Amino acid sequence: MKCTNCKKEDQWLEVIGSDFICKRCINKHKIMGLIFRTHIETFQFLLRKLTPKDYQDFMKISRKDIEKLVNLKKYGIFLKTTNVVELD
Repeated sequence: MKCTNCKKEDQWLEVIGSDFICKRCINKHKIMGLIFRTHIETFQFLLRKLTPKDYQDFMKISRKDIEKLVNLKKYGIFLKTTNVVELD
């Protein structure tokens, strides 16, 4: 089958809304790509709860949306924070 986003042929595709998406396109979303690579069950749970309509909605999923549903630290997923101030 072909990926809806990149049009490349792939045997294993994930259904995201109405689109079939390959793992390379899923990994373009930094947080969801990391969850997909390390915890596939959590990834599938998030897709069921967030229900993106298509790949474009999938790419709009924010970190806040994910953290409302899942405690990432519980699964050992540590993300860099954006508001870190380094002191000299």
